[in-house]
Amino acid sequence: MKKRIFSIAILTVGLLVASCGNKSANNAGGGESENTEVAENLPELKANYEVKTFTAGAPEGWNIVGEEPSMDDNGLMLYKGDISEITKNPCVIIDVQQPEEGKSFDDSIKEVEESGTKAIPDLTIDGKTYKGFEIVEGETKGNILCREEGGKIISVTLANCKPTDPEVLAILKSLKLK
Repeated sequence: MKKRIFSIAILTVGLLVASCGNKSANNAGGGESENTEVAENLPELKANYEVKTFTAGAPEGWNIVGEEPSMDDNGLMLYKGDISEITKNPCVIIDVQQPEEGKSFDDSIKEVEESGTKAIPDLTIDGKTYKGFEIVEGETKGNILCREEGGKIISVTLANCKPTDPEVLAILKSLKLK
């Protein structure tokens, strides 16, 4: 069972890195901007996790994959509910990377668009805008949110949940780079 979950996590991270992983700052791509104000009544964060490049919180009922709080120094996989139902329950995978040398944000957005996604409205939380995409091809269904901050690329893959779900918004709002 652990091997299957780990395989799912690796597959999802592979999709994430291939589709959104290396970008530089430029405000192109994604869908039309949808200014989403984070409501004051978002769920309270019950846990905070720290990896080498960022910290993020999680509401009650959310857990992490693995004994350590990260899949690696730059990633974190959060899921809601029981690990045995990870492929059916809400899942948020956060990955923070340095952009690949010579690659622009536009280049990366084009790769995302060509990898079986369609643009969805961008998501702005506390003045930070994520370019939004829906995964429409393949077995994996969900969304990819991408933004640049401090020379690093933040990619968030969502499975079995929506970018505007209150718990997802609480996680995104809690995300802080080091």
